[in-house]
Amino acid sequence: MKKSALIAALLCAVSSGVYAASDVTLYGVVDGAVSVSKAKGKAARVGFDNSIWAGSRFGIKGNEDLGSGYNLGFILEQGFKTFSGDAMNSSKAFARQSALSVSTPFGTFAAGRTGGLSSDCGTYNILHGSSLWTSYYSTGNIYGTFILSDRMDNVLLYNTPDMNGSTIHFMYSNDMGNNGDEQKWSKDNHYYGVGYEYAKGPALFSAMWEMYDHKEQNLKSSQVFTLGGSYDFGSFSLYGAYQFAYRANRLPTYAFANQLGAKGANQHGFSASIGVPVAGGTAKLQGNYGFGKIKEGSRDYSMYSIATAYEYPISKRTLFYSFAGYGQGKKAASSIEELNSWTISAGLSHSF
Repeated sequence: MKKSALIAALLCAVSSGVYAASDVTLYGVVDGAVSVSKAKGKAARVGFDNSIWAGSRFGIKGNEDLGSGYNLGFILEQGFKTFSGDAMNSSKAFARQSALSVSTPFGTFAAGRTGGLSSDCGTYNILHGSSLWTSYYSTGNIYGTFILSDRMDNVLLYNTPDMNGSTIHFMYSNDMGNNGDEQKWSKDNHYYGVGYEYAKGPALFSAMWEMYDHKEQNLKSSQVFTLGGSYDFGSFSLYGAYQFAYRANRLPTYAFANQLGAKGANQHGFSASIGVPVAGGTAKLQGNYGFGKIKEGSRDYSMYSIATAYEYPISKRTLFYSFAGYGQGKKAASSIEELNSWTISAGLSHSF
């Protein structure tokens, strides 16, 4: 109750202040779908799904011009379940993002809670190379094949100024496990990320290296290298991505997290997709394939998925979408429910 009262007080304060300060914004997304799905070995399910095209959320963001090219900004963002009203993460008041930033002529500095470079979450991720991104379902999107970073507490980051479309990104967190930093620094789970992004005209590209050191679990450090890009040809857009994970402590969709032994798994992931304007909307088709080996026990695995989606903007703020996807895991991945299923869904996403 105290947390709810705090959030309500903040929203009231901001809503009254929006009129006095145009650089403070209250915003959000409400997203939900109806789906039919079936996982391997289980009965078919018909139901409501939350946050399929975009995560349902409300947020507050602001910016103050300090002059001479300096700006101070903040963002506070929480997710919720459209069909129940429950918080996506009830342990945090602003679980999606909570960060302060300072923009200068020499680049942007930020600190707080946000998504990692490859997370496809938050303000500072630079993931490219997929038409479906991490939207929809893991039976078809890049999340079902790649090992992506997540939201983290205690993030420090620096982004260089835009250099003719190019930027370089540095990110660090000493609380990858979201458990606080009350213990010794050497015992925390640390995240290190360095990335390059090119965004100019119809071309998008990113390359990044991320390391997770798993101090709390006493595991070997994981290293993940991710490349991705796209090009808009006007009549269609092409996307492609590749990833190599070394000593990963989990498989895609967080399967077997911290259960792969000290040496983890080595994995290659591939994704290719296309987007084509059709009847006022965009039709998308994506295929993904990954294979690897769990070092302990020398257990091989592979997974593949294919999906199609159609997105139609009903208005500037409201989007209709539909999706159909199928995925399958082999050998050590054959028991992962999220990778061995099919899904058909349709829904609406409204932003404000």
